[in-house]
Amino acid sequence: MRLDAHQHFWHFDPVEYDWILEDQSVLRRDFLPNDLLHDASKQGVSGSIAVQARQSIAETKWLLELAQNNSIIKGVVGWIDLCSPNLKDQLNEYSNNSSLKGFRHVLQGEQDRNFMLRKEFIRGLKIIQEAGYCYDLLVYAFQLPEVLRLVEEVPELPMVVDHIAKPNIATGKGFSTWQQHISDLAKYPNIYCKISGMVTEADHNNWCQTDFDRYMETVFAAFGPERVMFGSDWPVCLLASDYEGVINILEQHVKLHYPMNLQDIFGLNARRFYQV
Repeated sequence: MRLDAHQHFWHFDPVEYDWILEDQSVLRRDFLPNDLLHDASKQGVSGSIAVQARQSIAETKWLLELAQNNSIIKGVVGWIDLCSPNLKDQLNEYSNNSSLKGFRHVLQGEQDRNFMLRKEFIRGLKIIQEAGYCYDLLVYAFQLPEVLRLVEEVPELPMVVDHIAKPNIATGKGFSTWQQHISDLAKYPNIYCKISGMVTEADHNNWCQTDFDRYMETVFAAFGPERVMFGSDWPVCLLASDYEGVINILEQHVKLHYPMNLQDIFGLNARRFYQV
């Protein structure tokens, strides 16, 4: 089974999804499981991990409802207030819901680079670890020094870096620094990496396959094919590519360099990480 390890759903609302800008008209509509099925099934993808797109308990519960009623959704990465003193009580509400696999906070949106290092936040990560959940890291490349400090605090929590930490692919600026940080991060065996979101960090209208080669080479050299997973970042990817285009970027690279690991990267690694 091909598994897409990273995609989103929403009923579009300009207030709730204020990160979707007015000139991003392709995203300013509803995206629901049947829409994903239409695009993904053509590429042999029969399962997905639905990831939060706004920071609310209401969305987490809605995604879990979608998972209950749509077999393409194999797991949900929701949001919860990790800094809440009542976090354990909130987690108890989900204890019988097997679709909930982990959590994510939009760390890339925090103005305080040390937000993730707050004692309340780290306490929250330790609590979700004890409860058997994993964690998605949504950060920009410049936040990786803080991420490296964070993982030292929770060395047993399964974590995955979303979108290869969003390096500036369009300009290539900061590549060597990003490369070093990715290599350092991969030394922790509990950390995985999603090759996802690359097209939206490239020139939306003029990217080509070779723009991504050195980024994929870096990720595979650091994490190995056993800790890398494919994610489409659909529908956000539609800003720069259709679903087929996003798959082809990674598939061409894997078939050339890691043909024996094609099933791992396009499904088995994500199934192991998210326990689906």
